Amino acid sequence: MLVGLLVLKAIAVTQGTEGFGRLGHFMSMVSILSVLAGGGILNSIVKYTAEYKNSPQRLNLFLSTAALYSFIFSSVIALLLISFADRISILLYQNMGQRDLICFLALIQFAYGSVSFCNGIVNGLTKTGTFAKISIVGSLIGLPVSYFLIMRYGFGGAVAGLAAINACLLPPALYEIHKIGILRKIKFLISKIELIKISQFSFMQAVSLTTLPIAEIVVRNSIAGSFGWEAAGLWQSLMRLSAVYLGFFTMFLASYYMPILSAMADPKENIRHVKNNLFAAGAVFLVIALMVYVFRDLVFLIVFSKDFKIAPEFVGFQLIGDFFKILSYVVAFLLVAKANMKLYVMGELVQSGLYLTLSLWALQTLRIQFLFAAYAMSNFLYFLVCLFGLLSYEHALARREGLSN
Repeated sequence: MLVGLLVLKAIAVTQGTEGFGRLGHFMSMVSILSVLAGGGILNSIVKYTAEYKNSPQRLNLFLSTAALYSFIFSSVIALLLISFADRISILLYQNMGQRDLICFLALIQFAYGSVSFCNGIVNGLTKTGTFAKISIVGSLIGLPVSYFLIMRYGFGGAVAGLAAINACLLPPALYEIHKIGILRKIKFLISKIELIKISQFSFMQAVSLTTLPIAEIVVRNSIAGSFGWEAAGLWQSLMRLSAVYLGFFTMFLASYYMPILSAMADPKENIRHVKNNLFAAGAVFLVIALMVYVFRDLVFLIVFSKDFKIAPEFVGFQLIGDFFKILSYVVAFLLVAKANMKLYVMGELVQSGLYLTLSLWALQTLRIQFLFAAYAMSNFLYFLVCLFGLLSYEHALARREGLSN
């Protein structure tokens, strides 16, 4: 979190509000690639490493399949980005001036895929301390590299600096995986059964990363068209601040919470664990949200600069939306842990559909405060959908148990 905030500070100081808004598209691209690179199979590696850790032969076959799948998927992404770099640049910025930066992202995402692969193994083995070492050491390596690029090379350096943070996790990740002794057991083999399992998670991540981030790109362009890039920069600053502390929660959910759910065979235990973490995550976030809201002026001055001045109601709506988003994640990770592809995909479509529909409606009113209210409302409605699903599942289990008795 601290490194992410320092990087945002450097970008805000060098780029200003307008530059921050223009940089938003690349922020979305880096976020998408950091998860989708290698096939977006981090969660699948966490889940099945946790399940197979007591069966070495099956684990080695799964990881061998996952390694080959990851490399092929990253190669396809690189080929597509390089081939269509001109068109992507025109689509996002109405010119071809960003082609080289898109090609740069096409190459650096190979590192993202490798980091996801290594971290998935570490988290699946519940080696929390090892994961902490990778995150801390990689961030400390990435911070000076990112800071130098941002301060020295303008807009292009800001893009490269953003991309470098995640890539610098690779050296400590490879070192820790080598110490565990996993790498030498991985062969370039394909198991059809394991490939199907991996591809299901890959599809879930692809849907997740082609719905909400694309919705944000549409909203960002609409803000720039209606209010200008400076307004888009202010909106982007709140979204990025949210992404930093939301990332803290999703890291916990993916690295600790989901492996426990994956290992639980009793559905009632799953539900009990979800409910406990709903209260815990909600309580922790409320403390963070209260501090951010009360000290909002100081937070934005420290994290960004004096040019980033956000109305209190905007911050309030954003924090309310983030609160319900966190609670939704706690429920949705149960679907990931149990590889329920259909419900997960439906949930992602509902979430992004609500956000895009309400946001575009808000922008049509030409009152930007409605945009932040739309964010809060869309996440609240999505949480209600998730909660309804969880309670319905619990009711179905109880009914099934009653019939069996």
